[in-house]
Amino acid sequence: MDYQLLSKNNSLIIRGLAILSIVFHNFLHFYRFGFAQENEFSFTSENAAGFFSHLGEGHIFANCLSFLGWLGVPVFIFLTGYGFAINGFPENRKGWQKDFIKRGFLKLLALLVPALLFFFALDFVHHDIWPQLLKRSTYLTLLANFVYPYVFCNPGVYWYFGLTFQFYLLWALIGKHLNNKRLLAYSLLFLLGFGCLCIIQAPNLLSIYRNSFTGWFFIFAIGVYLAQNRRIAETVLDKSPIWMAAVFSILGILLIILMNRWLISWLFVPIVSLFWFLSLEKILLHTHVVSGIFRWIGKLSACIFVCHPIARTITVGLYSHFNDSLILATFFYLTLTAVISIVYYRYYKWILPILNPTVSTHTRQK
Repeated sequence: MDYQLLSKNNSLIIRGLAILSIVFHNFLHFYRFGFAQENEFSFTSENAAGFFSHLGEGHIFANCLSFLGWLGVPVFIFLTGYGFAINGFPENRKGWQKDFIKRGFLKLLALLVPALLFFFALDFVHHDIWPQLLKRSTYLTLLANFVYPYVFCNPGVYWYFGLTFQFYLLWALIGKHLNNKRLLAYSLLFLLGFGCLCIIQAPNLLSIYRNSFTGWFFIFAIGVYLAQNRRIAETVLDKSPIWMAAVFSILGILLIILMNRWLISWLFVPIVSLFWFLSLEKILLHTHVVSGIFRWIGKLSACIFVCHPIARTITVGLYSHFNDSLILATFFYLTLTAVISIVYYRYYKWILPILNPTVSTHTRQK
């Protein structure tokens, strides 16, 4: 059996783990349920204190997912950097940057546009179309990251499309020059910027910084570094004993929780969480049936990410019909997400070759 964690087939497992974490998080942190609120884009001591107080009130699993579930995001950023570096650069081909950016833009829009049409229709039904139309249209430019939180619109999770496109632009412009020294230098520079914004206490600016590539470059850099230094990746990830992964999967979550108590340690939570997810993947690789389920979920992860806000909106609207049962509502939400995502996946596979023939080959390889 192939135990390489970052092979194309096995990396689907960590995608499945990460997207489930995000799906649960974006449902459970809905204010009506009363669970802990997250510190995803900026650090708020009240949210951290609220999380620790919630742990003493029960519903530990739900509160942890509500507060920490967003940590699936660093996994996808890491895999983006790793995938870019593994695929490398076309040899002696002029203008590849333009094709690379175009392909990325079309892939993201193909995912985003049908979902936005649903929310546009919802705005029309609620007679709130014009104020929301302008806000939601910022998603189509893939520049929404630079106006959040000043121009906020639901579903907020679609900010990630703009972040991904920024990394496409970044890779096309300076990817060839990102050696080990530059990866470290840029990572330290952006972390320093993080620290400065925290010190001067500018939460809105910190949110924009965190929403953009500046707030996630160090995670992207880890992916690029491990792709460029595969022997280190094999030693650290593939050849490490499974008992070490099991120990870290237990101690790692405790460390992540503790690191959320303080501002400085909070900055490094995404790095620890990334290796925590990798530890879980290593364990699941030894369970054939379970790993197969997570591979299937990982294969649909992009469509699940787009569709789960639709399922959440429908479920929350129907919440009173579940007799206020969170378990029934969650089951309905997960089932609806799965159904919509499967249909969406078929659409996505159909539309990509039509939009851009160069995407066709790339998609089949996935």
